[in-house]
Amino acid sequence: MASSSIIAVAGLCGVVALSIAGPATRAHGATDGSAKAAPAPDDEILAPPPTYQANDVTVVEQVGARVPLDARFRTQDGAPVTLGDVLRGGLPAILTFNYSDCPMLCSVQLNGLTAALPKVGTRGASPDPSKGDVLFRAGAQFRIVTIDLEPGESLEKAQQMRERYLARLPEDQRAAARAGWTFLVAATPGDGSQIQRVADAVGFHYTYVKDRAEWAHPASLIFLSAAGAVTRYVYGIEFDPAVLRESIYKAGLAEASAAVGFMIRCYHYDPGANSHARAGVLALRVGAAGFVILLLAVMGGLHLARRSKRLSAEASGAAAEPNGVT
Repeated sequence: MASSSIIAVAGLCGVVALSIAGPATRAHGATDGSAKAAPAPDDEILAPPPTYQANDVTVVEQVGARVPLDARFRTQDGAPVTLGDVLRGGLPAILTFNYSDCPMLCSVQLNGLTAALPKVGTRGASPDPSKGDVLFRAGAQFRIVTIDLEPGESLEKAQQMRERYLARLPEDQRAAARAGWTFLVAATPGDGSQIQRVADAVGFHYTYVKDRAEWAHPASLIFLSAAGAVTRYVYGIEFDPAVLRESIYKAGLAEASAAVGFMIRCYHYDPGANSHARAGVLALRVGAAGFVILLLAVMGGLHLARRSKRLSAEASGAAAEPNGVT
């Protein structure tokens, strides 16, 4: 059953959480090619205000699409590679898009992923009821590929980011994860064309917000088959180990699955971003100033009335005093 739309604000970088259909239905259409169901009234996704500078930041699901295996990058260690080189080996993969200076969303998303990986890496119920318990460990049963959204990202920052999240894994899973989790940066510093190629192929839309010097982007885990075909999108910042297990298992079979979770993206409201907003702010200021002036006028009138009454009483008392003398 689909969840209702949610808008949340947190920290310096708030988030907009947009509902995505659960396993039974999808917000962007069914994976089996059937017609898209009409959304229920309470499933309407609210558009951000016009002052939001990244209204096109979203995920347009491309289940079945293949990533460009010839896209060129450098690993966190500086080795030139193609995406196909990284995906080689017959393992399914989790693809993420992040960058080191992201104010909040990247770290929250990757913290959520690394919090779930140890549970996925211990034996649990198989997504296939006919099989016994299974485990999936990064570097052994699947791999993770993180593409850095910042074309000018230094290798040092990419290495530090990778080490930070590897350190969150249990020691007995860390060595395999180190071999199976690759961070990719632009092949040529400053050239984001290959990043864009991969993002376009999987429907991941992001943009650079110049006045904030930040990349606005959604948070999504994109599951790929061993051949590099998209099999599922899992949205959010917290991940159910059972969902990850099922997603990895089905990616290994190259089997498409319905999207799960809430799509989250950075949201910045700038009240001075356009003339309508500035007019609204000016109206609020004028209204506040008018209220202060009105309040002062009322208080001044009351003060004058009390003073006039007091002076009248004093005058009356002074006039009556001589008549009382004998």
